[in-house]
Amino acid sequence: MSHSRSHTFDLPALLPGDYYCGGCAERVCGAVVEIDGVVSASCDLEEGVLAIEYLPRTVGLGDLEARVRRLALEETDSVGHAAYRLTGLD
Repeated sequence: MSHSRSHTFDLPALLPGDYYCGGCAERVCGAVVEIDGVVSASCDLEEGVLAIEYLPRTVGLGDLEARVRRLALEETDSVGHAAYRLTGLD
C-alpha cells in the first residue's frame, strides 16, 4: 500500500495578477482532483492556499507541480476577465 504525501500551493502565485479571483481559484481547486494520483484537494481562499494530498508512486512532485500550473492556466484562460472603469461616481 502506498502512502500519500501533502503539498501546498500558493494560489496568488498560481493565478497571477488579474486572474486571482475567487471563481478561478475555486475552479482550479475543483479540477485538481482529476489529476491521476491526487487523493484530495482543499482550498482556503482567505489564506490563498491550495493543499493537495497525492500518491508519489503515481505522480511525482515535479510532475504534480507542472500539471497544477498548466491546469491553472487552462482554467483561467477559459474565463474572460473583464475590467470596467466607472467615472463620475465621486
